[in-house]
Amino acid sequence: MSRRCLVPIILLIALVAAFAPLTLLGGCADDEGSSADQPEAASLTPAAGEVRLLVSRDYGATVLKDVTVEAADGADALSVLTENAEVESAEGFVSAVDGLASTETAAWFFWVDGVLPDVGAAEYALGGGETVWWDLHDWTGAMFAGTAVHAFPAPWSDRPLPVTADTDVAGLDEWVAAAGLELGARRGLGDGAPDDGLVVCTAAEAAATPWLADLLSNESALAPVAIDGGTLSARDVSGAAATPAAAAVVALPNAAAAERPLLLVVVAEPGAGADALGLLTPGAMSAHLAVAVVDGAVAGLPLPASR
Repeated sequence: MSRRCLVPIILLIALVAAFAPLTLLGGCADDEGSSADQPEAASLTPAAGEVRLLVSRDYGATVLKDVTVEAADGADALSVLTENAEVESAEGFVSAVDGLASTETAAWFFWVDGVLPDVGAAEYALGGGETVWWDLHDWTGAMFAGTAVHAFPAPWSDRPLPVTADTDVAGLDEWVAAAGLELGARRGLGDGAPDDGLVVCTAAEAAATPWLADLLSNESALAPVAIDGGTLSARDVSGAAATPAAAAVVALPNAAAAERPLLLVVVAEPGAGADALGLLTPGAMSAHLAVAVVDGAVAGLPLPASR
């Protein structure tokens, strides 16, 4: 197992057991090409006294619920769910949401502002301003993913982001400004894995950078994209590299601080970034682990196996 895995295998087993495997529902909604109708970043980010609740299935392919509610005193990730959905639970663990019940191959997982917590939902206290995402998906093939872009621009919008990059990617400055991000000091890919911030590279650079190639290896956790021979590909739910992509935005595990995942922007070619990044809006990232531009349209990652 990779030493960069944020959640040990024993924790993975505990998480799967804790959230009680749920019925695997066939089929996925196709959300490609929908970014033009998505809301802007400001409307997606809950205020300090609010919590945004997302409920979906199949890694966000079908969004079942998207509500913003008041952050009550003593709120936690489980209580927000139970107050806004019909939830069945045993000993504090979710066994069904709105009638979707458990089996041995699918489970509910939850992320808060880009991170899969290392505690149960009832123990994850919410103070307000968070986006909580619950998703029902098959965990047997792709294992788990500890980081997600589901709440973008959170958790990257509260501080200047150091930039790790060697190449100027067309359209990046406009994309950063539209998302409301602030960039900080710049360093090179050869300086090693950063402790925080934005990582920008081409597919060829990712393949040639050992620490980044390691994070995208798919060995210990689901990496939504693959780099093979300098080609950027989107993975499917089995973990296989499925389809060439022009660009992708991925949250990567951060060994230095688990609560601050790295934000990776990777493009097939430096000049291909402008058009592709323009499609990867905060709305297009909502309720997704990661997103990519595939065949000129936005695709939530991982892709369905039948793609």
